[in-house]
Formats: sequence, structure tokens, C-alpha cells
Amino acid sequence: MASTISLLCARNTIRAPTARPRCRMFHASGASKVVAGDKVPTVPLYGSSPGDEVDLAALTKRGKSILVFVPGAFSPGCSARHVPGYVSLAPIFTSKKGVSGIYIISGNDTFVMNAWGKELGASNQVKYLADPSLKFISALGLDFDATKFFGNKRSKRAAVLVEDGTVTKTWIEPDNTGISISEAKNVIEEL
Repeated sequence: MASTISLLCARNTIRAPTARPRCRMFHASGASKVVAGDKVPTVPLYGSSPGDEVDLAALTKRGKSILVFVPGAFSPGCSARHVPGYVSLAPIFTSKKGVSGIYIISGNDTFVMNAWGKELGASNQVKYLADPSLKFISALGLDFDATKFFGNKRSKRAAVLVEDGTVTKTWIEPDNTGISISEAKNVIEEL
């Protein structure tokens, strides 16, 4: 492995009289693609069942919405801290910050997301949506290889503010799964 990296570094070395050799390192996950100005993709998500197709682009076309991306339903960080923050602050998001909907999105199936929503609290303001094929998550560039933890690709932990169908602000965890930047209390302070 070390010789492979050395070979890659040797190929990517910039040779100038005063320049030090530089090596471009490769990372397991790509850079986040979703940025302010992006439109919400028209890729279907799923609500209460596999037949309950949800067009989030249409739902977020007017007004202000928060999309909350999580690596996995029922996982410790998502269940104990990340999503409960949005559930408990939902009344403030809606009444004081003008948010019409908070959408919790994960790569789990609809049955898991429904059970999780019942456990953590679903409401008119907080809805749980499944993206079992990760097509929506991937369209936003928020997928990463989580094989080590979940056995497959999953969503990075993030929050995205959407206004009138357009992304206006993002909070994406730099390590994909941590809970700091995208925590509800941080997001609400910046609205």
C-alpha cells in the first residue's frame, strides 16, 4: 500500500525549482455537491408505504423547508440527538422562523422510517421520508460509503434549507456522521 501511494504521489508531484513536492490524496467519499442555488431534485421519495410516492420538489416549491439527512434510522446519534432536536424545536422552526415543513430523509425503507417516526414523533411539521435506493440523496451529492458502519452506502448527516424550491443554505457534517454543524440548535440560530 505504501509503495502504491508513493507511486501515485510521484506521478502527481509538481517539479519546480523552489516548489516542494505535493501529493494529492484520495478520499473515500467525494465532495458534497449540494450548494446554495441548487434546485430540489424531482426524484421520488416514499412516505408511509412503498406505494406512497412523495415529490419533495413539489412540496418545497413554495415557502421555507428544512431537509434533514441522516445516515440511518434507529442509529444511536440519529435517534438520541440529531432528529429529536428537530422534533422538539419544530414549533419554533414553524412559528418563529417561518418553516412550513421539516423532512427527515434516510436511505432506509418506508417501514423502518414509519416505525422510527412513530417512536420519535411525526407531526404535520415533521415528516419521515425513505430513499431506499439513495437516488434522491445521491442527486444532491450527499451519499458516502458507510460499509464499515451500515454495510452499504448511506446519507451524510446534513441539513439543507430550501426556499421556494431552491437550496439557500447547507449544514453538512465534514466527517459525514458527526453531529455538530447540522444539529437543530445550530440550524435554528442561523435562520
